[in-house]
This record gives sequence, structure tokens and C-alpha cells, in this order.
Amino acid sequence: NLDADGWLQLVERSGVRGPAAQLAAHSGFVSYADGVLRLTLAPADEHLKGPAMVRMLAAALEPQLGVEPQIKFELAEPSGETLHVRNERQRDARQAQAEETFMNDPDVRRMLDSGARVVPDSIRPLDEA
Repeated sequence: NLDADGWLQLVERSGVRGPAAQLAAHSGFVSYADGVLRLTLAPADEHLKGPAMVRMLAAALEPQLGVEPQIKFELAEPSGETLHVRNERQRDARQAQAEETFMNDPDVRRMLDSGARVVPDSIRPLDEA
């Protein structure tokens, strides 16, 4: 039985790449029954749901679902967290942690106390360096 959390995991496990991955990441889960996958897509993201991208997404989901789903979209803001929103939230948290760690380093504190400045937007988490 697929639910909103299961949808996020399914997309991550599917190995879908490129524009079809963007489509999946921006889609919110509504329901899955009888081979029909219903998703929401914000009107601002409607450009992502080209027929080729929908086919690529369905094909990528087939190994996980056991059948290639028929995907139907509702144009509406997703009610739950999308993979895109979750990834951005996690990225922002890693960025905040990297900045905090850097700014609290004793050597950095000494340099700042001596007049050094940190270049805005120059601090990155190690996994993004």
C-alpha cells in the first residue's frame, strides 16, 4: 500500500534521472490503486509533465511497483512534502550547520577578531564543496 512517505522512498529507489526525476521530485502523492498513480503538481511546475517525461517516470517506477503505472496529474499545490521540498530543507539544514561550525571554529573567531571578513556565500558543506 503506497502512501505519501512511501512515494518519496519509491522515487529515491527508482533510479529515475534527468527531467523525469524533476517531475517526480515536484509531484505530490494523492493515491495509487489498480495501476493508476494520482499525483499533484503545482501549476508553476506544469511544464515538467511533458508526455515523454511522464512515460519515462512510469517506466522507472515499473520495477518497484511490478506494473508500469498510468500516471494522472491534478494541478494543485501538493498537500504533503515533495521530494524537492524535502531535499531543499535538508540542503538548507546542512548549509546552516556548515556555517555555524565554521563561524564557531576558534581559529576563525581569532581571525574575525583581528579584522578578517567572511566572504558572503563562501561557506559550503563538505558534501557540496
